[in-house]
Amino acid sequence: MALCKDLEKRVTATWHELVANLAVVALFAAIWFQLTDWLDDQPRALRKLAVGGLAGVGAIGTMFMAVEVAPGVFFDLRAGIISVAAFFAGPVSGIIAAAIAITYRVLEGGSGVYAGVFYISAAVLIGWAMRVGARSPTPSSIWLVNLALATSVVVLATALLLRTSVDDAVIREFMPPTTLLSFVATLIMGLAIRKGRMVVRERRILAAALAQTPEFIYVKDASSRFIAANHAVARHNGFTDPRQMIGLTDRDITDKEHADRLLAQEQQIIETGQPTLDVEEEEVDDYGEKRCFRSSKVPVRDRDGHVMGLAGVTVETTHLKRLETELIESRDRLSLALSEMSDGLAVFDSMGYLVFCNEQYRSNFPLSAHVRVPGVHVNEILRECARTGEQVDVPQDDVEGWAERVGSLLRIPNVVTVELFDGRFVQIRNRPAPNDSSIVMVTDVTDLKLAEKALIEANADLSRQASTDALTGLANRRVFDETLARDMARCGRAGTPLSLILLDVDHFKRYNDTYGHQAGDECLVMVADAIKGGLHRPADLAARYGGEEFAVILPETDSEGAAAVAERIRQAITAASIVRIGSIGTRITASLGVAEYNLDTALATPADLIRDADAALYAAKTNGRDRVVVDKVDNPRHRLVVNNKPGG
Repeated sequence: MALCKDLEKRVTATWHELVANLAVVALFAAIWFQLTDWLDDQPRALRKLAVGGLAGVGAIGTMFMAVEVAPGVFFDLRAGIISVAAFFAGPVSGIIAAAIAITYRVLEGGSGVYAGVFYISAAVLIGWAMRVGARSPTPSSIWLVNLALATSVVVLATALLLRTSVDDAVIREFMPPTTLLSFVATLIMGLAIRKGRMVVRERRILAAALAQTPEFIYVKDASSRFIAANHAVARHNGFTDPRQMIGLTDRDITDKEHADRLLAQEQQIIETGQPTLDVEEEEVDDYGEKRCFRSSKVPVRDRDGHVMGLAGVTVETTHLKRLETELIESRDRLSLALSEMSDGLAVFDSMGYLVFCNEQYRSNFPLSAHVRVPGVHVNEILRECARTGEQVDVPQDDVEGWAERVGSLLRIPNVVTVELFDGRFVQIRNRPAPNDSSIVMVTDVTDLKLAEKALIEANADLSRQASTDALTGLANRRVFDETLARDMARCGRAGTPLSLILLDVDHFKRYNDTYGHQAGDECLVMVADAIKGGLHRPADLAARYGGEEFAVILPETDSEGAAAVAERIRQAITAASIVRIGSIGTRITASLGVAEYNLDTALATPADLIRDADAALYAAKTNGRDRVVVDKVDNPRHRLVVNNKPGG
């Protein structure tokens, strides 16, 4: 019983002594906190040496307050200080602190020296390991908790090493308070130092921002004396260091008139407690250049609400003023250009609402000009165009759909030409702008459109003249040659036949010599009309081959079908001659030769086909004229006379 009571008293004393150890740890943390600002200004080597030395002294302080549980065996909180030093300042600082603590522990002696050296060395390794782990994305506060837990584990491990020299009952009684307070001490010290470093870092960032900002930032007391200023203020007033301005007033740094005006303004702020915001000022610098500034000053109050000074921010606006002047001038020039330009201009926002238009834009659309004003949607403008009939070719059965489709074109670049009710044509060019708005240009292109139409008609006329025979209106020889070559190639690829008819007016030279060239021309026109009347398919081509000779190309037609067409043409010529020129006692007849081209024939070129058709034509003439002769495909020497009775 006496032994138990003695142990209880020792445990109670241990708690008191360990709490005293905790106070030493707190003192060490407070000292480090106060020195954080100074330490950050020192070179890296000196900073590590200072932190290591401070941690070593702190560890010795805890050992001064250690609990001796057995002769030469001490329990204290030195591990927390050393592990925190290694965690925040790195392994070099931890090693320095450990070296100082180990030296003291060795000099202190006793049976627990080896366990104490292990205790200190393990604390350095734990702090270093946790520092490496804290570089991961995991918050540093988590690693501080891990550091405190690991330090507590070191305490338990050290206790196991002491079992040979210390009674197990003593260890069981003394280890819980030592482990718990070691965890608490390490965690509190780590969080305090972390918070101190964050405060110092934030304060330095703020100070650097205020010092380096280009705006003029300053603080004055109630007598308008500078008590703080940044580098911009110092440089502007000819000083190299802001501290040189402390205690000065504006009378010390500028002319009397300007200084008196500033002092009067500031004293009014001090007296009334009312700020002055965005006050425009101008001054002339040493080079005679005018500079513009905008200042805002607010009163600074103490806890009781009394004004004890003021804080001010001054921004140089010289560049902005110049830009503002240039902007006004540019706006005036743009307004003049828009009013004088011949084209209409309109701007629609990203939602399709008209935000700007010049008068020329509205005058191009007289029937809908009253709705072409800012704030009106493009679809409403288009619906008004349809209602008034201003634009031609608007589908009246789907006006809403048309307005939606045309209005959506604002979002893509496009150029369209529309015809208006009064015969004018306008070209509308749309180009989306980078801010999602759309710029629309409207140009009257009526003259251009009429000139284009006249040019198209002239080109068509020239094309007709270049491809037709002037007298008969049939295709000319050039078109015949091109068409025959093209159609033969196409029919050859398709495996379909093609036939050619060559026609010659009988005794035309005698008729021409007897009745004159005018009558001859009338005769050729009559023959051409008869040929055109005998062709019923768009693909068939009739051409004037030369003089009184004509040719007909019949694609996808064999010799039998071509013979039928040729006979129809022959009869049409005979009938027309009776009606038109029979009064002079002369009848016009024609001889026709037919040849076929297909894959089974030996004909390979248009010249071959023309040669065979010409041979058939020659046979028709030598056999009495006014007849059709077909060149037989299977035997070129044998010709079939389709009609050997003139007029039959």
